[in-house]
Amino acid sequence: MTNKLEKKELEAPDQVTVFLMKIRAFIETHRTRIYMGAGAVAILFLLAGGVYFYQMNYENKAADLYNGAFSAQMKTNTPDAADNAIKGFKDVISRYPRSNAAVLGYYRLANIYFTKRDYDNAKLHYQKFIDSASSRNDLLTLAYNGMGACEEQKKEFKKALEYYEMAMKTKSAASFEYLSYKNTARIYEALKDNKKALEFYQKALSKTADPVNSILLKRKISTLS
Repeated sequence: MTNKLEKKELEAPDQVTVFLMKIRAFIETHRTRIYMGAGAVAILFLLAGGVYFYQMNYENKAADLYNGAFSAQMKTNTPDAADNAIKGFKDVISRYPRSNAAVLGYYRLANIYFTKRDYDNAKLHYQKFIDSASSRNDLLTLAYNGMGACEEQKKEFKKALEYYEMAMKTKSAASFEYLSYKNTARIYEALKDNKKALEFYQKALSKTADPVNSILLKRKISTLS
Protein backbone atom coordinates (compact mmCIF):
# COMPACT_ATOMS: atom_id res chain seq x y z
CA MET A 1 0.00 0.00 0.00
CA THR A 2 2.79 2.38 0.92
CA ASN A 3 4.69 1.66 -2.26
CA LYS A 4 1.61 2.34 -4.39
CA LEU A 5 1.03 5.71 -2.67
CA GLU A 6 4.63 6.71 -3.12
CA LYS A 7 4.50 5.82 -6.80
CA LYS A 8 1.25 7.74 -7.24
CA GLU A 9 2.71 10.78 -5.49
CA LEU A 10 5.79 10.65 -7.70
CA GLU A 11 3.68 10.47 -10.84
CA ALA A 12 1.38 13.38 -9.74
CA PRO A 13 2.33 16.92 -10.94
CA ASP A 14 4.47 18.89 -8.46
CA GLN A 15 2.37 21.95 -7.52
CA VAL A 16 5.43 24.15 -7.08
CA THR A 17 6.74 23.12 -10.47
CA VAL A 18 3.36 23.82 -12.08
CA PHE A 19 3.26 27.26 -10.46
CA LEU A 20 6.75 28.11 -11.66
CA MET A 21 5.88 26.93 -15.14
CA LYS A 22 2.85 29.22 -15.18
CA ILE A 23 5.00 32.17 -14.11
CA ARG A 24 7.51 31.35 -16.83
CA ALA A 25 4.76 31.13 -19.42
CA PHE A 26 3.34 34.49 -18.25
CA ILE A 27 6.78 36.10 -18.50
CA GLU A 28 7.33 34.69 -21.96
CA THR A 29 3.94 35.97 -23.11
CA HIS A 30 4.24 39.44 -21.57
CA ARG A 31 8.00 39.89 -21.71
CA THR A 32 7.95 43.24 -23.51
CA ARG A 33 5.45 44.80 -21.12
CA ILE A 34 7.34 43.52 -18.08
CA TYR A 35 10.62 44.96 -19.34
CA MET A 36 8.95 48.29 -20.08
CA GLY A 37 7.34 48.38 -16.64
CA ALA A 38 10.59 47.52 -14.88
CA GLY A 39 12.37 50.18 -16.90
CA ALA A 40 9.76 52.77 -15.99
CA VAL A 41 10.09 51.93 -12.28
CA ALA A 42 13.88 52.18 -12.52
CA ILE A 43 13.61 55.59 -14.22
CA LEU A 44 11.24 56.81 -11.51
CA PHE A 45 13.69 55.74 -8.81
CA LEU A 46 16.54 57.48 -10.62
CA LEU A 47 14.51 60.67 -11.03
CA ALA A 48 13.43 60.66 -7.38
CA GLY A 49 17.03 60.14 -6.29
CA GLY A 50 18.24 62.87 -8.60
CA VAL A 51 15.67 65.35 -7.29
CA TYR A 52 16.55 64.47 -3.69
CA PHE A 53 20.29 64.95 -4.20
CA TYR A 54 19.75 68.13 -6.22
CA GLN A 55 17.57 69.63 -3.47
CA MET A 56 20.01 68.57 -0.77
CA ASN A 57 22.90 70.19 -2.66
CA TYR A 58 20.76 73.30 -3.27
CA GLU A 59 19.91 73.63 0.44
CA ASN A 60 23.54 73.03 1.51
CA LYS A 61 24.87 75.75 -0.78
CA ALA A 62 22.20 78.17 0.42
CA ALA A 63 22.99 77.34 4.06
CA ASP A 64 26.72 77.95 3.52
CA LEU A 65 26.01 81.37 2.04
CA TYR A 66 23.55 82.20 4.84
CA ASN A 67 25.98 81.12 7.56
CA GLY A 68 28.68 83.30 6.05
CA ALA A 69 26.44 86.36 6.14
CA PHE A 70 25.25 85.59 9.67
CA SER A 71 28.78 85.01 11.00
CA ALA A 72 30.00 88.26 9.46
CA GLN A 73 27.15 90.11 11.13
CA MET A 74 27.84 88.61 14.54
CA LYS A 75 31.58 89.32 14.57
CA THR A 76 31.31 93.10 14.72
CA ASN A 77 28.42 95.36 15.63
CA THR A 78 29.16 98.13 13.15
CA PRO A 79 27.26 99.79 10.28
CA ASP A 80 29.64 98.17 7.81
CA ALA A 81 28.98 94.72 9.27
CA ALA A 82 25.23 95.33 9.01
CA ASP A 83 25.56 96.46 5.39
CA ASN A 84 27.66 93.39 4.54
CA ALA A 85 25.09 91.15 6.21
CA ILE A 86 22.30 92.79 4.22
CA LYS A 87 24.23 92.11 1.02
CA GLY A 88 24.88 88.51 2.08
CA PHE A 89 21.27 87.70 2.98
CA LYS A 90 20.01 89.32 -0.22
CA ASP A 91 22.48 87.18 -2.13
CA VAL A 92 21.03 84.03 -0.52
CA ILE A 93 17.49 85.08 -1.44
CA SER A 94 18.50 85.99 -5.01
CA ARG A 95 20.51 82.83 -5.75
CA TYR A 96 18.49 80.28 -3.74
CA PRO A 97 14.95 81.68 -3.51
CA ARG A 98 13.31 78.31 -2.77
CA SER A 99 15.65 77.39 0.10
CA ASN A 100 14.98 77.38 3.83
CA ALA A 101 17.94 79.74 4.17
CA ALA A 102 16.16 82.30 1.96
CA VAL A 103 13.12 82.22 4.27
CA LEU A 104 15.36 82.85 7.28
CA GLY A 105 17.14 85.53 5.28
CA TYR A 106 13.96 87.58 5.14
CA TYR A 107 13.68 87.44 8.93
CA ARG A 108 17.34 88.43 9.46
CA LEU A 109 17.02 91.32 7.02
CA ALA A 110 13.92 92.57 8.83
CA ASN A 111 15.79 92.58 12.16
CA ILE A 112 18.74 94.45 10.66
CA TYR A 113 16.49 97.09 9.08
CA PHE A 114 14.67 97.50 12.41
CA THR A 115 17.99 98.09 14.17
CA LYS A 116 18.84 100.69 11.50
CA ARG A 117 15.42 102.32 12.19
CA ASP A 118 14.35 101.67 8.62
CA TYR A 119 10.90 100.55 9.75
CA ASP A 120 9.28 100.38 6.31
CA ASN A 121 11.96 98.01 5.02
CA ALA A 122 11.78 96.04 8.26
CA LYS A 123 8.03 95.60 7.85
CA LEU A 124 8.45 94.61 4.21
CA HIS A 125 10.85 91.81 5.08
CA TYR A 126 8.91 90.62 8.14
CA GLN A 127 5.92 90.28 5.83
CA LYS A 128 7.96 88.36 3.24
CA PHE A 129 9.10 86.01 5.99
CA ILE A 130 5.51 85.52 7.18
CA ASP A 131 4.36 84.80 3.63
CA SER A 132 7.17 82.27 3.04
CA ALA A 133 7.45 80.46 6.38
CA SER A 134 5.58 77.36 7.48
CA SER A 135 2.65 77.99 9.81
CA ARG A 136 4.56 75.92 12.41
CA ASN A 137 7.67 78.10 12.31
CA ASP A 138 8.37 79.40 15.84
CA LEU A 139 9.74 82.66 14.45
CA LEU A 140 6.30 83.67 13.15
CA THR A 141 5.35 84.92 16.60
CA LEU A 142 8.48 87.08 16.71
CA ALA A 143 7.88 88.32 13.16
CA TYR A 144 4.39 89.56 14.06
CA ASN A 145 5.82 91.17 17.19
CA GLY A 146 8.43 92.78 14.94
CA MET A 147 5.70 94.15 12.68
CA GLY A 148 3.95 95.56 15.74
CA ALA A 149 7.18 97.12 17.00
CA CYS A 150 7.67 98.87 13.65
CA GLU A 151 4.19 100.40 13.88
CA GLU A 152 4.76 101.30 17.52
CA GLN A 153 7.94 103.19 16.63
CA LYS A 154 5.94 105.09 14.02
CA LYS A 155 3.30 105.92 16.70
CA GLU A 156 0.71 103.88 14.78
CA PHE A 157 -0.57 102.29 17.98
CA LYS A 158 -3.78 100.75 16.64
CA LYS A 159 -1.90 99.03 13.82
CA ALA A 160 0.72 97.88 16.32
CA LEU A 161 -2.03 96.39 18.48
CA GLU A 162 -3.36 94.42 15.50
CA TYR A 163 0.02 92.82 14.90
CA TYR A 164 0.58 92.03 18.58
CA GLU A 165 -2.82 90.35 18.63
CA MET A 166 -1.84 88.33 15.54
CA ALA A 167 1.31 87.23 17.36
CA MET A 168 -0.84 85.80 20.15
CA LYS A 169 -2.79 83.69 17.61
CA THR A 170 0.21 81.90 16.07
CA LYS A 171 0.87 78.22 16.79
CA SER A 172 4.07 79.06 18.66
CA ALA A 173 2.46 81.85 20.69
CA ALA A 174 2.71 79.91 23.95
CA SER A 175 6.51 80.10 23.78
CA PHE A 176 6.48 83.91 23.73
CA GLU A 177 3.51 84.82 25.92
CA TYR A 178 5.48 87.15 28.17
CA LEU A 179 6.72 89.20 25.21
CA SER A 180 3.31 89.39 23.52
CA TYR A 181 1.45 90.30 26.70
CA LYS A 182 3.98 92.99 27.62
CA ASN A 183 3.90 94.51 24.14
CA THR A 184 0.10 94.52 24.10
CA ALA A 185 -0.06 96.10 27.55
CA ARG A 186 2.31 98.86 26.48
CA ILE A 187 0.11 99.71 23.49
CA TYR A 188 -3.04 99.86 25.58
CA GLU A 189 -1.21 102.16 27.95
CA ALA A 190 -0.23 104.40 25.02
CA LEU A 191 -3.88 104.42 23.94
CA LYS A 192 -4.86 105.52 27.47
CA ASP A 193 -6.83 102.33 28.08
CA ASN A 194 -5.43 101.68 31.54
CA LYS A 195 -7.89 98.90 32.34
CA LYS A 196 -6.73 96.76 29.40
CA ALA A 197 -3.11 97.75 29.98
CA LEU A 198 -3.37 96.56 33.60
CA GLU A 199 -4.93 93.28 32.45
CA PHE A 200 -2.08 92.49 30.06
CA TYR A 201 0.67 93.63 32.44
CA GLN A 202 -0.75 91.18 34.97
CA LYS A 203 -0.76 88.44 32.32
CA ALA A 204 2.86 89.25 31.49
CA LEU A 205 3.77 89.07 35.18
CA SER A 206 2.27 85.58 35.42
CA LYS A 207 4.52 84.42 32.56
CA THR A 208 7.93 85.60 33.77
CA ALA A 209 10.29 84.08 36.30
CA ASP A 210 12.88 86.82 35.89
CA PRO A 211 13.12 88.83 39.16
CA VAL A 212 14.04 92.08 37.40
CA ASN A 213 11.11 91.82 34.99
CA SER A 214 8.82 90.96 37.89
CA ILE A 215 9.86 94.09 39.84
CA LEU A 216 9.36 96.35 36.82
CA LEU A 217 5.96 94.87 36.02
CA LYS A 218 4.80 95.12 39.62
CA ARG A 219 5.75 98.80 39.64
CA LYS A 220 3.82 99.35 36.41
CA ILE A 221 0.79 97.49 37.79
CA SER A 222 0.93 99.52 40.99
CA THR A 223 1.00 102.76 38.99
CA LEU A 224 -2.02 101.78 36.88
CA SER A 225 -4.08 100.31 39.74
